[in-house]
Amino acid sequence: MDQLFETMKAIEAQYLQPHNFKAYDNYSLPSEIVKSSKSVLSYGVHKDVRFEQAMLDENPHLDIHCFDPTPDSIRLFETNFNHKEKLKFYPIAYAKESGTAEFFYHKNDLNKCYSLLPLFGENSASIKVPTKSLVDCISDHTPFGVDIIKADIEGVWYDICKEVLDHNIEFKAFLIEFEIKLIDNEKSISQYEELLKEFKNKGYSLYLNKPRNKHISEAIILKGLDYAR
Repeated sequence: MDQLFETMKAIEAQYLQPHNFKAYDNYSLPSEIVKSSKSVLSYGVHKDVRFEQAMLDENPHLDIHCFDPTPDSIRLFETNFNHKEKLKFYPIAYAKESGTAEFFYHKNDLNKCYSLLPLFGENSASIKVPTKSLVDCISDHTPFGVDIIKADIEGVWYDICKEVLDHNIEFKAFLIEFEIKLIDNEKSISQYEELLKEFKNKGYSLYLNKPRNKHISEAIILKGLDYAR
């Protein structure tokens, strides 16, 4: 593997603990958190709500709000699937500022994920989409607070993590995917370490969701008790 991957793995090993939490499809959580939670904000479902469905299997009373303006996600919510009636869907992208933004995609490969970052160079095309910040989502959709936040938002992980930290947002669990290989890889790896260090210094418990053999790291960030076994 290349040096970027090796650096990512070293940072991962320094800050993210192993765990034996229950798997809810592609993410893991302490089952007591899922059972005791009421509200969920899920960013970047991209035609895949298996994580949300798995949590609803265990706690059918969860109030889950899903955000994703990609055409595939919009088409998904036009079909019928398990627990659809319990998932509230918004064709809106996460961004640090609410409004509208360019949403980029690979014009020759529609299977690649969309992003607010122009990741595809000369192959980029874009659509205009509405955006909403985390603070505004909580105010508009979960005014009594949010228990679980999941963010798979293709490169804008720094913005949502800084919003969580700067606004001291209360939660039980924050699941975040860090795509390390971006437009500026050196800046990206530095921001990745900066965020993990800040979460740790502020008393959060950090866990590695699962090892990935690519330039992606997934973290489970818990506030409150240390669930290490």
